[in-house]
Amino acid sequence: MLRPVLLLLLLSGLSGGLSAQVNELGLTIGGTYYIGDLNPTRHYPRDTKLAGGIVYRHNLTDRWALRLQGLYGTLQAYDSDSKDTLQLLRNLHFRSRLIEASLLFEVNFFKYRSRGKDSRNWTPFVFWGLSYFRANPQAELDDTWYDLQPLGTEGQGTSAAPGTEPYKVDQFAVPFGAGVKFNFGKLDIQLEWGMRRTGTDYIDDVSGTYVDNDLLAFENGPLAAALADPSGVNDVPGFSNTDRARGDSNTRDWYNYSGITLTYVISRFSDCDEQYNWMKRRR
Repeated sequence: MLRPVLLLLLLSGLSGGLSAQVNELGLTIGGTYYIGDLNPTRHYPRDTKLAGGIVYRHNLTDRWALRLQGLYGTLQAYDSDSKDTLQLLRNLHFRSRLIEASLLFEVNFFKYRSRGKDSRNWTPFVFWGLSYFRANPQAELDDTWYDLQPLGTEGQGTSAAPGTEPYKVDQFAVPFGAGVKFNFGKLDIQLEWGMRRTGTDYIDDVSGTYVDNDLLAFENGPLAAALADPSGVNDVPGFSNTDRARGDSNTRDWYNYSGITLTYVISRFSDCDEQYNWMKRRR
């Protein structure tokens, strides 16, 4: 007698979650843009580039879901596109291939795609989580793109910055954002806007101050010196950018991904509903 009662209690406690446990697999496509020293205007989508990836979503209930997502895209910015005179003079630029893997927690505003009377086939939602990403900045010189991190353009590895290690191109970020979902039977469509708050100021290879350009050319090579300061100031007799601000080391870089996602429902635990209803009738 005790075992059926315990089973009934267990099913009754889990049925609310299990009845809504739906797994989805799909694709996402949209755009990325970067915010940092070369694009300091926050939330202004300059140099937006195409991005996309794969999505797996596990709906824990009709309100909560876990999402695994992989993205591939590009981040880039050019001082030459700015209206700021100092940025135009600095004349830096970068591009970076972006690889991201995220674990995201979603909260739906409405009961989504369940069987209750309050269920809806659309809902706004918010999300947040943790992302690993790789951003390896490059710059172009004479029609060739060069990786900037090994060059130490801000004096990393030179006598001007003893003990300074190269920055890491593999980093973590905190993603968050909002969107809206629509269900069409086995298909779901989601529109979302999302920011990534990173822990690095070197997505763009720009953070601190200029080091002596001649010293940089001697210790890290002429390529490092050419890409560290393309402003031309050092070519003017009596002028130098040494120790002047190259970027703002008190801020961190951000990036955005916004897009549309199409997923297909690949499994649904509907058998639990039937077992629970059968147990209720047997009481």
